[in-house]
Amino acid sequence: MPTLTDQKPLYYYNYVGGEWTESSSKEYLESINPATGEFIGYSQKSTVEDIEMAIDSVYDTFQTSDWGYNPKRRYEALLGLAQKMEENMQHLARVLTMEQGKTIRESRLELAGCVDTLKYFAGAARTVFGRSIQLEPNNYGVIAKEPLGVVGIISPWNWPALLMIRELAPALAAGNGVIVKPASLTPAISVEIFKLIAEVPQFTKGIVSIVTGPGRSIGAAMGTSKKIEMISFTGDTSTGKTIMEMATSNIKKLALELGGKSPNVVFADANLEKAIPLIGRSIFISAGQICMAGSRLLVHESIKDEVIVKLKDYAENLIVGNGLLESSDMGPVISQSQLDLIEEYCQIGRREGKVITGGYRLTGEDYDKGYFYAPTIIDELLTNSRVVQEEIFGPVLAVQSFSTDAEALALANATDFGLSAGVWTTDLNRAMKMSKGIKAGTVWINTYNKNFPEAEFGGYKQSGLGRTRGIDGLMEYCETKHIHFEID
Repeated sequence: MPTLTDQKPLYYYNYVGGEWTESSSKEYLESINPATGEFIGYSQKSTVEDIEMAIDSVYDTFQTSDWGYNPKRRYEALLGLAQKMEENMQHLARVLTMEQGKTIRESRLELAGCVDTLKYFAGAARTVFGRSIQLEPNNYGVIAKEPLGVVGIISPWNWPALLMIRELAPALAAGNGVIVKPASLTPAISVEIFKLIAEVPQFTKGIVSIVTGPGRSIGAAMGTSKKIEMISFTGDTSTGKTIMEMATSNIKKLALELGGKSPNVVFADANLEKAIPLIGRSIFISAGQICMAGSRLLVHESIKDEVIVKLKDYAENLIVGNGLLESSDMGPVISQSQLDLIEEYCQIGRREGKVITGGYRLTGEDYDKGYFYAPTIIDELLTNSRVVQEEIFGPVLAVQSFSTDAEALALANATDFGLSAGVWTTDLNRAMKMSKGIKAGTVWINTYNKNFPEAEFGGYKQSGLGRTRGIDGLMEYCETKHIHFEID
């Protein structure tokens, strides 16, 4: 496997029908290191013709192979990929950091999450269960779970390895054929993982493919294809709505994990020694480019000043730099356009609130080579501010205060999103009431961003449809059939 220390540019190909193929366009996407501006490699700028060929290949393989009804083979294939990823962890982490910009420590955590997810769903592949029902004295029903067919996965650029594997693993475990279209900003890490898939003999040749290229063309072709039974998309809410419209072509099943504007709700009795670093990490991890980022801080008025001082200190002591440096706590944002968008929101924050710290692009020396933004905290914002309401996808924390539990709950629910939330209190009754009252798919109590493959994750409101991870995440990729027996 080539390393990123090679002088020659790396070329990444599509993987279709168990073979590495070049796009019919003969054109390429370029991967650029957002920390340094350095060129990483080329991937295929695929066409609609390419994606249709891949869809046909996976469809035919699913129809003619035993993959969908051979759970032991699926178990061995997923476990084999997990082992391959463990063996190549350092190489994959370096690719991920250079292409996405996140710190090497975050990359290792992300890839470890991939391995854990693959191992969990490897086991789950052998336990895709239904149930039986005695309906009448002579009537017996079997409720069977079957694979859907061909699943299309459109994965994002912010956690490109884990958020691909998070959907790929259950889709394959359930017995489906799968086509992956990774984000155009981060195709290299996805193709590197597919190189390992190609080395695992238990994968039926042609049952899984990856095609790189622009979402507006090949992603749209996936959305409208009548041979794809389900689309799994992780990304922004506006694109998710577009995919919902496309899915009407054959009434596709959808799994959508979309935007977030998640609150950390801090009560007066919270353990601030524990809360402050975890709240800070929740917004500044991956430079805030994570759907479950704790981008809103709701803090009781009696401790607001103390919390802001502590968080300001936390933010200003973060080491922002090239993700390949072990000392870096936060890397760059992904692109110039993302940097410009973050700056636009911070300008709004200056007009409508008070910038406590940050609010500017980092410049000078190595910062000038990449897209670095200072960790930012903005206070004194009204609920209707765009900084409070909209997903920024950057290292920007919006602060509001409350005086009562009812006000805290109202503020927590006062956005169109409902992906996750954190509640910080030592009062068990309050914690239970808040967790039941907050309209979000995950509520963490006295912690944040703890995710496990066995525990479901997903959003309320405009944060998405369906669930990933856990039993529900597996069943998302299954069809339900009632088989009815009448005994004479």
